[in-house]
Amino acid sequence: MASPTFYPPAAAYYTQNLGAQRPLFQGDLFAGVFGAFWAHPEAVAARRAGSELPTGRLPFPTTAALLADVRLAGTFGLLLPHPCDFSEGEKGAAHPQRLVAPVFPASRSRVAVKQLRAGAVAHLVWLPRWTADRGEDDWYADLRSTASVDAAFLPRANRRAAMSGAAWVAFNDKLTRYFTGIALDRSQFILERSDLHPDSPQPPSP
Repeated sequence: MASPTFYPPAAAYYTQNLGAQRPLFQGDLFAGVFGAFWAHPEAVAARRAGSELPTGRLPFPTTAALLADVRLAGTFGLLLPHPCDFSEGEKGAAHPQRLVAPVFPASRSRVAVKQLRAGAVAHLVWLPRWTADRGEDDWYADLRSTASVDAAFLPRANRRAAMSGAAWVAFNDKLTRYFTGIALDRSQFILERSDLHPDSPQPPSP
């Protein structure tokens, strides 16, 4: 399903406010994070033999057989859930799981960069280059390769970039389109939820 979205331009994609005190937030980009794919051993054997994939009921594989063919991919990851799921100092500190999507350079995909930048591919989240030393101008997070990783992989020191408010709204549109098939009402979202973003003006303390 095509899902064009309203990404901001590359120059406005990431926040400039990335100090050590900034809380972890949805859409943060981390180094040292990977996606994982657990292949079924019989499907692996069929692919290696050039045979058709099995369609009948398959036996549940042993842990050893699964570990032999698990595939890890990516060295950067994008933090996916709603901020309440990993809020520091609250319930997020009480569980070790963090849901991330691995991030890859655009040259790894056969998708045209124009389509990637337009948000026209449902499972890919466009990410422009976040630092000058990253080489390629265009990157993407792959929602099909979403994985659960230990929270220890995502300390603030490993964070490399954080989305601006405009990019975060577009990111939520991408997530709702991909996981529910429903487009986000941008104006209503901004009205009701934009105060969650760390760069939004916070109400004064009583």
